[in-house]
Amino acid sequence: MKTIAIVLSRFTDPVSRLVSLLNGCNFTHVSLALDTDMDAMYSFTFKGFTKESAAKFKRHGVEQVKCYQLRISDGAYQQLKQRIARFETHREDYRYSLLGVICCFLHIPYHAEKKYFCSQFVAESLQAARAVYLRKRPARYLPGNLMRELNASLQLARVQYHPL
Repeated sequence: MKTIAIVLSRFTDPVSRLVSLLNGCNFTHVSLALDTDMDAMYSFTFKGFTKESAAKFKRHGVEQVKCYQLRISDGAYQQLKQRIARFETHREDYRYSLLGVICCFLHIPYHAEKKYFCSQFVAESLQAARAVYLRKRPARYLPGNLMRELNASLQLARVQYHPL
């Protein structure tokens, strides 16, 4: 068994404030870390696929952080690792999906090839690796929705607040 981390956060920018207001959730961004140290976290931002760190979060004024540690099988871990490696290798091919976020708010599943928003990327990665059972399509997950699913997950090992 391996332990990964799903990191929910909130930045101080106006877009994060708007998303928080519309979604009714304090967390507006989700990242995936392949370990609990969170030295490297992976997600999507307006710049596309990105590798994040706790230091980057601090520089960008993260207000709140909640970390879900999940125990997953070795096979699921290897699949996640390979998936992230593919995204890193072909980083320039991937874009942020603003339309996907808008459709998600409207409860419309929308997925364009090689376009993701943060929670969709994390949900799809978890689902593709069969690391965690999720009830909805990945394109239907905003950070708050994903948080609620993780709270009920059988793989949940630990929840930490403000681990940065």
